[in-house]
Amino acid sequence: MRAAETFITSAGPEVVWSVLADVEHWCDWIPTVAEVEALNGTGLKVGAKYRVVQPKLRPATYQVTEYVPNTRFIWVQKFAGGALIADHRVAAGDGSTRVELSFLSKGLVANVVGSLFSRMIRDYVATEARSLKKHCDDLAPRGETAVIAS
Repeated sequence: MRAAETFITSAGPEVVWSVLADVEHWCDWIPTVAEVEALNGTGLKVGAKYRVVQPKLRPATYQVTEYVPNTRFIWVQKFAGGALIADHRVAAGDGSTRVELSFLSKGLVANVVGSLFSRMIRDYVATEARSLKKHCDDLAPRGETAVIAS
């Protein structure tokens, strides 16, 4: 199961990245995240582990498996029978920034879980994209607009 959302914002890529990479403050502007706690120090980097608490879900531990500053990070929740993979991408455009958020289940058990919770997962990814877009648009210079696409 895969859920993905893409949007364009007039906020610069450095603004978008600073918001997106500050995972411990997501709960300040994303309603689908109640808490993010660094488990092995602070700072987003490969190997960093975070405890993520979301409404209607059990707390989960995600580990950063890929990190490209100002561009992308992937974190993964692993368990017997699979993994849940969240990918976050930022790309500079012509006077705008393109952002893609995606969530993928991989493995037999993860695919079953993904199928059972597919509606909620899609809703969460869409809400997170809308929330990030709004937050970044609010930080963009006045008078500029942004477009959302799925």
